Amino acid sequence: VNDEPPDEHLDTSAAVPEEEVVSESRAAAFVRQAVQTVLRDPVTASVVALYCLCSATMLVVNKMTTVYMPHVVAFITLCQFATTAAFVIIASKLGKVELDPFDWQKFVYFVPYSCAFAASSYASMRVLAVSNVETIIVFRACAPLVVSVFDYVFHKRALPGMRSSVAMLVIAVGAGVYAWAELVDHSTPPRDDATAHMRRMLDAATGGMGVEGYLWVCTWFALLIFLLTYGKHLVSGIGLKSVWSSVLYNNALCTCVVPFLGVVTGDFSRVPSIVWTPMSLFVLLLSCAIGLGISWAGFRCQQVVTATAYTVVGVMNKFLTILINVCIWDKHAAPAGMFGLFVCLFGGSMYQQSPRRPEAVSPQPDETAEKKSYDRVPIVKAV
Repeated sequence: VNDEPPDEHLDTSAAVPEEEVVSESRAAAFVRQAVQTVLRDPVTASVVALYCLCSATMLVVNKMTTVYMPHVVAFITLCQFATTAAFVIIASKLGKVELDPFDWQKFVYFVPYSCAFAASSYASMRVLAVSNVETIIVFRACAPLVVSVFDYVFHKRALPGMRSSVAMLVIAVGAGVYAWAELVDHSTPPRDDATAHMRRMLDAATGGMGVEGYLWVCTWFALLIFLLTYGKHLVSGIGLKSVWSSVLYNNALCTCVVPFLGVVTGDFSRVPSIVWTPMSLFVLLLSCAIGLGISWAGFRCQQVVTATAYTVVGVMNKFLTILINVCIWDKHAAPAGMFGLFVCLFGGSMYQQSPRRPEAVSPQPDETAEKKSYDRVPIVKAV
C-alpha cells in the first residue's frame, strides 16, 4: 500500500470519467501490490519462482530424456534418485543442511512408500516413453476421483461437498473428452492385411500407446493413489523435523529399489548401447538437477505461501508445462485433447479437500504442537 499523499497539482477528474478512474486505480493497485510483495520479500518470490520452474519443466525434461536415451528408463531414474541422495549426504557432511539423528523405526516407515515411489517413477517414465506429457497430466488430475474415497475410509474425512463433487464431474468429463480425442487422432483407414488391421484398431482404441502403454498408465495411477493415501499418514505420523531427512531416506531407499527393476525389465542390459551425445548428457544432468530442486523448493514453497496459493501455483505450473511442451516440439496431444486437458485442470482447480468428520476433529493434546513442524513435509520430488 502506497502511504504517500496524492499529487494535489494533478487534476484528472476532467480528463476521464469517474468510472474509468476507479477502474484504473484498482488495476494499478493490484499491480503495485504484486510488485511491492516481490520487493518486500524477494526470498519468498525466489522460492515460488524456483518451484514453478522445477515443477513446470520436470515432466517435459523427463520426456526429453526418454527421447534422447530410449529404452534405459531404469538407468535414468536411478541417476535422479542417486544424485539427490548423494547431494543431501555431502551437504550434511559440509554442514550446509541439518538432518535428524538416524532412527531405524522411522526409516522402516519409508520402506513401503519408497518401494511404491520407485515403481511409480519408473512406470511414469515408461508412460512418457510411449505417450505424451498431457496423458500424465490428465491421469494425475483424475486422482481426486479415487483419493476422496480413500480419504473417507482411512483419514476420517467427510465425503466431497457440492463444489468438490461438481469439480470431480468436470474432471471426469475432461478425461473422457481427452480419451475420445486421442482415439480419433490415432484412428486411420484399415489396411487390407487382417493382422495389420486388427493391430491398427487396437492402437486406435488405446490412443496410440498400445496395451502395454496403458498397462503402465494403470500401474502408475494405482501406485499414485497409494502414495497420496499412505503419504499423508507418513508425513503426519513419523515426526521428522528436517525435510532433508525425508528426502534422504526416500531417495536412498529408491536408489536400492530401482536396480532391481532395471534387472527384471532388462533396462540395465541396454545401458552399454547408449549413444552418448552432448544433448543426451545435458538432458540427463538437467533432469537430475530439477529432481533435486523440486525436492527442496516444493517444501519451502508450502512453508512461505498459503495452501490456497500453493494450489493455484500448482495449477498454473501445469499450464506452463503444456505451453513449454507445445512450443519445443510436436510431441503433444491434438487440439481436442488439449481442450479436454484444460477442462480437467479447471476441475482440479475447483476441487477442495473435504474437512475431517466431526468424530475425528479433536487432535491429541500433545500432538498438535509437534505436528506443525512437519505436517507439510513432502517426501521427494513430484511425480
